[in-house]
Amino acid sequence: MNEQVSVETPEQIDINFQQAGIGSRFYAALIDTALLTLISLVGYYVNRRFISELGDVVGNWLGALGGILVFAIFWGYYMVFEATTNGQTFGKLALGLRVIKEGGYPIGFADAAIRNLVRVVDFLPFFYGVGLLCMMLNRNWQRLGDLAAGTLVIKTARTELKPTGGSQVGNRSISIPPRELIYTAWIQPALVTEAEIRVIREYLARRAMLPGHRRSELARTIASPIVEKMGGRGSISYSRFLEEVYMLKTSETTEGGTENRDAGTEGSVTSE
Repeated sequence: MNEQVSVETPEQIDINFQQAGIGSRFYAALIDTALLTLISLVGYYVNRRFISELGDVVGNWLGALGGILVFAIFWGYYMVFEATTNGQTFGKLALGLRVIKEGGYPIGFADAAIRNLVRVVDFLPFFYGVGLLCMMLNRNWQRLGDLAAGTLVIKTARTELKPTGGSQVGNRSISIPPRELIYTAWIQPALVTEAEIRVIREYLARRAMLPGHRRSELARTIASPIVEKMGGRGSISYSRFLEEVYMLKTSETTEGGTENRDAGTEGSVTSE
């Protein structure tokens, strides 16, 4: 099976992701299942306490409500977390995995819902038997839920990005409004590769032509691996983050070139 999957976005940016294999996905599922089992056991204990302490009528009503709540948590856990936390559950976060769309951008609630409703079939006959068979027959390690929702599970390790179309950035202006830099405390320009800075340049040049939702999705796709590499935390405006990375990286390069030229000039004067 292929370890890498290459996705070309509509903006002609090629993104290479490292696929999550059966082993890492199994351990992530094991963590999530253990967590949900613990929640179910706690819910069962609370239900029994309600019934025994409050009597048959009130206790049974509250016990039934508690059962519904546990059921909602059990089946809604994957949907809610994958849709709201960058395609990650606790298990995927622990193993460094996340779910994305086949186009390389983040999944939405509808995608997470479809993917996890089909999980019932993937789980058959026991502990993902059908899903495992489907993954073994699919070159992108997709279970039935992934195929239905058009999603992939990838590792959050470093991805490779590069423009695939002819670059026209040189003929376009990159407009970055003057404002206070808010991410400089943890941005590390030295960690940004030349391939990444080329992709950021392409994005900044083309973003004005993109619809708002697509611009946000693309900025998040490009920025997320860089944020993780630099250890960024909290709420982040990905487009603004990319602006600051570009400004700091290009200013660092410019300063380095100036110092080299100055050193060369001093050396020539000394030799005379």
